[in-house]
Amino acid sequence: MSERRLPEPRLRDEFRRELRARLMREAAITLVPRRRETAWTAWLRPALAATLAALVLVIGAGSAAAGSVPGDVTFGLKRAMEEVRVALTFDGVERVRVLAEIADQRLSELERVATRDDKAPTASEEYARAVTRFRAAVDALQKAAPEDKSDLAQDVADAAREKHEIVLQQLKDRLSQRAKDSVDRAIEQERQDTQNTKDKKEKKDKGESDGSSPENTVEPRGGQRTNALRTSAPRPTEGRP
Repeated sequence: MSERRLPEPRLRDEFRRELRARLMREAAITLVPRRRETAWTAWLRPALAATLAALVLVIGAGSAAAGSVPGDVTFGLKRAMEEVRVALTFDGVERVRVLAEIADQRLSELERVATRDDKAPTASEEYARAVTRFRAAVDALQKAAPEDKSDLAQDVADAAREKHEIVLQQLKDRLSQRAKDSVDRAIEQERQDTQNTKDKKEKKDKGESDGSSPENTVEPRGGQRTNALRTSAPRPTEGRP
């Protein structure tokens, strides 16, 4: 009985071509000489890695800080970003608007934590502090700036006061007594006007009560103003000398 032999193994042409191509790719990577690393590149790679890690950390912390409220760990970063914004606002009226927006933000945070005894007092203090700073900026601008900018600042202050009082009236019943004290202080601050604004209002009210108007005033000789109506001279009567 003859012994049967298995056919000799032979590589398929397709497998041979694939193996050759893979070996050529590996050789191109392995046999190419590597660049010599300099001191500059050796320092640059870890520096770039550290910069990217810090950037990711800052972006993540900034996102967390944006939704933070007074008393949170990341709230300090949120205030720091607000301070940068205020510092980069050089126009007086625009700075007043920025501070008004910050006061709006503090009030929004207080609204979110109004029923939390561990957060509401701190949030109300932050709101009162923001309002005090905002009012101080309005007062400073009205005392030093021209009348047009003074009026713009007063418009911002009036709009903020009306908006805040509506929200605070809804919040008062939900706040603790300690939080209410800070809120009352903030309301009192917002209701105050600068002395220049008070004087303008008093003069305007006094003029309206006296019935005087610019049309009734004339400028006689000597530069003195009078409220007497300007009348024409009487015509001579015919037949009289």
